[in-house]
Amino acid sequence: MKHRLALLLLLVSVSSSVFAIVLGGSNLGISGYPDHFCMKPSKPIKPYSFNSRWEIDSYNSQVDSYNMERQRYVGCVKDYLEYASNDIKRIEERMDEAIEEAKRPSF
Repeated sequence: MKHRLALLLLLVSVSSSVFAIVLGGSNLGISGYPDHFCMKPSKPIKPYSFNSRWEIDSYNSQVDSYNMERQRYVGCVKDYLEYASNDIKRIEERMDEAIEEAKRPSF
């Protein structure tokens, strides 16, 4: 039993240094806060050699496409962060409302 407890404590201490773990109750659902849904683009594969104009043009086209997809990805992540910040503000507003309600006398 002591070994299991020690292992559990070790895992919690290691994982808390790797992941942001918040102990305590939560009003979030069991799955927590949703992850972003942004699709990270794959880098184009550089050909071994550029033996023809077609290979050069094709690679340049892939790079252009990647750069556009990368901009969309970064924009998507920025939107996710902005929305998360808005959610935090909404939560803080609800917390302030709860504090004010608790301060008011009920009689």
